[in-house]
Amino acid sequence: MEFRQLQSLIAITKKGSFAQAAEFLGYTQPTLTTHIQSLEKELNVKLFDRLGHRVRLTREGECFLGYAERILKLTEEAADAVSAEKTPYSKIIIGASETFSVVRLPGLLKEFRQEHPSIHIELNFGDIAKFHDDLKNNVIDIAFIFSGKVPYPDLTAEILCPETMVFIASPEHSLAQQTEIEVSDFAIEDFIVPQAGCAYRAFIDDLLNSNNILPRSFMKVKNIEAIKQFVISGLGLAILPRIYVEKELANNLLIELPWPNPNGGMYTQIIYHKDKWLSPTLENFLQSTRRKFADKN
Repeated sequence: MEFRQLQSLIAITKKGSFAQAAEFLGYTQPTLTTHIQSLEKELNVKLFDRLGHRVRLTREGECFLGYAERILKLTEEAADAVSAEKTPYSKIIIGASETFSVVRLPGLLKEFRQEHPSIHIELNFGDIAKFHDDLKNNVIDIAFIFSGKVPYPDLTAEILCPETMVFIASPEHSLAQQTEIEVSDFAIEDFIVPQAGCAYRAFIDDLLNSNNILPRSFMKVKNIEAIKQFVISGLGLAILPRIYVEKELANNLLIELPWPNPNGGMYTQIIYHKDKWLSPTLENFLQSTRRKFADKN
């Protein structure tokens, strides 16, 4: 059963003849006849009686007409329901880390909501491994990540901006007065690091392993705020994205140590499944995001 067959049935009923219905729909009369014959064959009933120069619905045709009209009406409603911004049910589900959601997302989401007030936004928190699974299973639409090269070939990744990594310490730390720090200096220090699975934890591990450095100790902490507070208290050093410590640096709660590797190929990126259909709503969000980061850069 095809929509064009239902449209033909309704048009013939309204116009009273195949010829007038064909002209109204822009079909040839044989095409219209084929539509009805195919529909009658599928339903195994006769839909029209031809009485002289007029056609009339059979009893079965009258019964089926109501369903045909309702089907087409629902089709129109369904198409309208998913059209961009014609419904309050448009929604984007975004994956992001909790820290990123505090630092980067508020301004972006505020601007987007001003332009598209009817779209609902939902946030899911996690890391790149979780986002990969969620994107594969269509649990989320897109995700923001802080990472180097994305390791999943089934994801499309767009770099939004490079991120500088800073080596931070308490202003009272013994290294605070040094004008230059070597990676080898890390071996005699205590490190405050995020738990495994965090992108910049992988950055730190790669940095130390590639230089054959094993710091004196590691303290693994669950969130960025705790890392900052531990460093401020003098419990150790840390390497974090600059965006996460700008306020503390500006207020002299932390200092940035001069070290040789601040630009290690880390980027804020937006990712989505390579086979994901980008609806008009998602396209609007992507365009708004690119515009926002272009202005920031």
